[in-house]
Amino acid sequence: MSEKDGGEARAEPRETPPAPRYRRPGDEVVREAARRVLRGGHRAYASQEELRRAVIPILRREDALYSVGGRRLRRLLLATRGVKIVVRYREVPSQRPLTECPVCDGELAPIRNQTLFGERVVLGFRCTRCSYWTHLKRRVPVRYSFVVGSRSARTIRSADP
Repeated sequence: MSEKDGGEARAEPRETPPAPRYRRPGDEVVREAARRVLRGGHRAYASQEELRRAVIPILRREDALYSVGGRRLRRLLLATRGVKIVVRYREVPSQRPLTECPVCDGELAPIRNQTLFGERVVLGFRCTRCSYWTHLKRRVPVRYSFVVGSRSARTIRSADP
């Protein structure tokens, strides 16, 4: 208390924190919801967003605030057995070197070749975690399709035109 206040302590009104607009479900909850959707009648989804729209209502049955982004959903399903992911690519001129895999964020290893003169040249890059590869014309993923695979399936197939 100070003399300026007249000896009275005033309580400042506290702002209530805003209510959360969404909650992040655990990895296993998301995987199980995606498995349930894929095992349902549809069994295949032509795009990542289409699958995401089908998974969110399943998640919200458990908690009304649960939500998941397409990128996180894809990365979780890459490590899920029984889900095949078919990736369509397009080629673009390379602007800058890739530092990580655009599909799974894995490390890229150079694809090397030896010339007739004994020099080693880099022809492109391949991912150490998934089957992504690119050459000097960069292959950019443009569409992810999700299909129910066999129980042991965990493959990424390339669907180049």
